[in-house]
Amino acid sequence: MDRYYIYEQRKILDKVASDILSVPKKNLLSDLKEIEEKYAVTIVYSDTSGNLNQINERIISEFDRKKIKLNKFWITENSLNTLQERSVNKIYDQGVSKYKVLTKFIKIDNNIIAIGLPLPHMEEAIVIMNRFNILLMTISVILIVFLVVVISKKITRPLESLKTLSQDIANLNFRKEEIKTNDEVGELAKSINIMSENLEKAHDEINSQNKRLKDLMSDISHELKTPLSLVKIYEQGISDGLDDGTYRYTIEEQIEKMNALIEKLLFWTQLESNSLNKSTFDLGKRLADITGKYTLILQENHVNLLLNFDAGKEYIIHAEKDGIDVVLDNLITNAIKYTNDKNIDIALTKKNNIVKLTVANGVGEIEESDLENIWRPFYVLEKSRSKELSGTGLGLPIIKTILENHHLDFGFELKNNRLEFFVTFA
Repeated sequence: MDRYYIYEQRKILDKVASDILSVPKKNLLSDLKEIEEKYAVTIVYSDTSGNLNQINERIISEFDRKKIKLNKFWITENSLNTLQERSVNKIYDQGVSKYKVLTKFIKIDNNIIAIGLPLPHMEEAIVIMNRFNILLMTISVILIVFLVVVISKKITRPLESLKTLSQDIANLNFRKEEIKTNDEVGELAKSINIMSENLEKAHDEINSQNKRLKDLMSDISHELKTPLSLVKIYEQGISDGLDDGTYRYTIEEQIEKMNALIEKLLFWTQLESNSLNKSTFDLGKRLADITGKYTLILQENHVNLLLNFDAGKEYIIHAEKDGIDVVLDNLITNAIKYTNDKNIDIALTKKNNIVKLTVANGVGEIEESDLENIWRPFYVLEKSRSKELSGTGLGLPIIKTILENHHLDFGFELKNNRLEFFVTFA
């Protein structure tokens, strides 16, 4: 720092010397004072007459006259010789006075001009400044390390939380991590939370599907086990010569039941994968045609069917015609099988181009658990009914699959011991 300070001060003296050398010689002495004030330096001069000591005394006297006390100052013979060619720079340390004088000598004709610039002793100040800088740097380093630790923890803590969260998700422990940072880490946390939620839904759906599949396999096995057992028993009876003429008929009847069950299962399976072939048709006309097929069955079972819709009005819907026919067939046959008051009400309503179909029949007292399982395959509301009456138990699951494929609003309501199924075509 001391050397750099002296270097900067020397540049000032060089400018002063340059200005002095550019002044016309006839105006030199008069312009020195102006230059002196401009650069805040002390400028003295002396002619070269006399010996070296006399020259030194005259210059020292001039400095003294301008309030600069010099304890140590001299111009050497070598310096005088050098001034013939170029300027000379000297630093005079004044010892106990604790300052230095940076001096630049130039020679113009027979005059020696000395440009003096007092410099304070900087060693002690520099030592103090260095101590202060070391203290300041130490505090700065400690502060920087502290800030780095705090900021790194602020960054790494959420990342550690996300790492733990991802491990939990990998172990099927679907949860969320609340990380509120307005940066990329916060956005990543939101994405992982959404992913965890979606994976949980998918996992639950898979487990639910697996459970339904297990239940379905169990129900299919149960449904096939009874007719197979009967076939085996009656076949053994025929082998033992116990047939009274009805065994073969019973075996064929059970085979027909198994065949009907398998055909319905295959049809149900095809519904899951087949694409819809929609068209526009009148639901009122289709309902009238399908209910007409059940006239004899209704008469044999002494069931009254009431159709409640305007025959002269159009109930236009856009759906797969064959699929809706299956829905209507199953709703009507279910109503015939399970009505306990021998009354079935079928209605069509239309409002703002929205057609609603309702099929209602009396069912008596029904437990809550029965309603929860109503869409379950092979589940029948009245367990005491015979298989001849209750069928395969696949009618409602087939209805549900067809309507879900159409993305229609459907369901059922229990009102005054009457079960009412509804489908809304929007």
